[in-house]
Amino acid sequence: MRTFSRHHISSVIVASTLAFVWGICLAPLNVAAATPTQPGDATYRFADLGYGDRTAQTMYGSLEYFFPAPAGEEPLEDARLELVYSHSPLLEPERSTMTVVVNGLSVQSVRLTPETRTRAQLTVPLPLSVFGGDGFFVQIRFHMRLTRDECEETRNPALWATIHGDSRLVLPTRPTGTYRLDQFDRLFVPPPANRPPLTLVVPEEASPEELDAAGLVAFQLGRRAAAMHADLQLAISTTLTDSTSVIVGSASTLSHLFPWGSVGWDGRTITLDDMPIPTDHGVLAMAQGGAPRLLVSGATPSAVYLAAQTLNTPERRALIDGTYVAVTDAPAHALAAAPWTNGAASFAQLGVSSRSVSGPGEHRIDLSFLRPAAWQLHDGSVLTLDVETTPAVRPATSWIAASVNGIDLGAQPLQIDVAPPHRYTFDLPADLLTATLDGRSIRTLDLTIRLFLDPPETACAVNDGSSLSATLLPTSAWRLPHRVSSTFDLGRFPAPLLSVDTSLPLTVVLPEQPVAAERAVALRLMAALGRWADSDSLPAPRLTTVDRLNELSGQHLILIGGVERNLLSADVINRQSDRLALPQAAVYRPDETGQSHLILVSSPWQSDASVLIIEGSAPDDLALGVAALERRATLEQLRGPVALIRQNAVLQTGPGAVDAQAPSSLTPQIETPLLERLSGWQIVGAVTLGAFLSALVILVTIQIRSRTRRKT
Repeated sequence: MRTFSRHHISSVIVASTLAFVWGICLAPLNVAAATPTQPGDATYRFADLGYGDRTAQTMYGSLEYFFPAPAGEEPLEDARLELVYSHSPLLEPERSTMTVVVNGLSVQSVRLTPETRTRAQLTVPLPLSVFGGDGFFVQIRFHMRLTRDECEETRNPALWATIHGDSRLVLPTRPTGTYRLDQFDRLFVPPPANRPPLTLVVPEEASPEELDAAGLVAFQLGRRAAAMHADLQLAISTTLTDSTSVIVGSASTLSHLFPWGSVGWDGRTITLDDMPIPTDHGVLAMAQGGAPRLLVSGATPSAVYLAAQTLNTPERRALIDGTYVAVTDAPAHALAAAPWTNGAASFAQLGVSSRSVSGPGEHRIDLSFLRPAAWQLHDGSVLTLDVETTPAVRPATSWIAASVNGIDLGAQPLQIDVAPPHRYTFDLPADLLTATLDGRSIRTLDLTIRLFLDPPETACAVNDGSSLSATLLPTSAWRLPHRVSSTFDLGRFPAPLLSVDTSLPLTVVLPEQPVAAERAVALRLMAALGRWADSDSLPAPRLTTVDRLNELSGQHLILIGGVERNLLSADVINRQSDRLALPQAAVYRPDETGQSHLILVSSPWQSDASVLIIEGSAPDDLALGVAALERRATLEQLRGPVALIRQNAVLQTGPGAVDAQAPSSLTPQIETPLLERLSGWQIVGAVTLGAFLSALVILVTIQIRSRTRRKT
């Protein structure tokens, strides 16, 4: 069974090779995150998929791309690439070629001639016969020659060819109509921009347990978005839609949906293939046909919660397969240790498996990671890359280089003469990876690894490089000594409410008898918490109403609604009124009256706990506050404990201490000599004081000597 891995390889998928076998799956970011060139179209620019202008160099240069199909869909006959390419004008046309290989099958070859040297175009069909269910892995292989001579320099800088970023992928698709539960991680992800949003369906009169179960599902959908490093705009509905959706509710409230494939409801018990199951067991079932739709249900609300809990627990989710399962509360096997618990995380813990490249020339691997947002990194932070290379690589001229967030970490020669695996350690600039120049916290580590594999040459015997390969191992790791920020900063959301550094649980609290719009806001917030959580190992927050909250201490709280709707919000704001100054809009439009406040303060009921209040005069205003926490672009603008969110997306932050100072390496200081820092009167005063003290010492010394002489 092929499924996408949980991690996401930035906006540029790993440059890989045939060693990157089709059964090893890549995270479905590109097509899902990109906007088609025209609404309703299935055409995407390479640049919008993360592939800008890319240049192959050396005699046997190559470029690699991966284009995943949207989750739960399969390509149609007209799928194709529309390449725009240029190359060196010095190439020998009779001996220079470009070949396109799709999933291991050579599809098309052309000569590189004077007529094609500037922005030539080539249409390449994507054969459906080699589609493996995940997408198309495309290699563009070049054979470039400058002369007809048998002996030729393979690394001449005039050997180059470029695939331009305005090349296009045309990928019309249709739903596969056949789905399995073990495809959950790749089916329920943010859809392409031209598709309806992912929808969570909850009964209009959902019970408290059903609402809490829907919160668990929303949190897990946020985790799926985190795996793709994509924003999730979750739609909340009370009716079944034709789009990709998850339906949460007890069988009695969803009776009109049964039978759901092999799942039935007889009014008292749920049946699977006409066999009744205990009423305290939950059910997970995929619908067949149309868009992917998952039913999370049970005969009772507690059974619904059990089903949602199974879906939300990684070790339990690993056990589900087929089109439907019944779930119990039996314990599941434990997973490996969670990442970041001791300040370090291996690539394997972060969901990154082995990544391979092969062939001569420069290769690029792009990976993106989220580190805990509350961390202030210390000196001594390092990145270790474990790489295996084949003996055919020429060590004298082959190298590995790394950069993080665009910051060059340096290059090192490849180690060929020692036993593998070879470890390369790169020091990290702690201050540059903690905060931006304006003091905003950094949580994303965008890693670029470049590998240059050079083939050996002996006289005119040239190795074509087919035996050259290197593999980045999952034992590679981040090691980040740090301290945990103690200030309240919305830009670090969800810390300190939900992070690897807190042992307190988190509860999201709705007003008593919440309206549908308030429930929708709470579920979107649960998805946002999942999107920005530090890891899959963190427990999901609880979702409840203020009248069902029995204990206020021992937990972090997020309060939905202002003083007029939520009694706890009123209590917190009244207690903090002497220290809390809500910001006013510095920029606004008279026709836009909606606004929301985000307020992050210490809990009045627990000394080491925090409270976040999402305040607004109407449910639509609450949605503005949640929207600021859903999207990376707006979350990165937040700073400090209080913010005002308006409809036009202008964010005004309030006063408050923020310990994410600008990096010292970006804010140089001029060291002024001490004498230049002192004013004239200070110098005169210092001299006068020194003279006075000297005179006083002399006078005291004379008196002591005089008394001594008299005694003798």
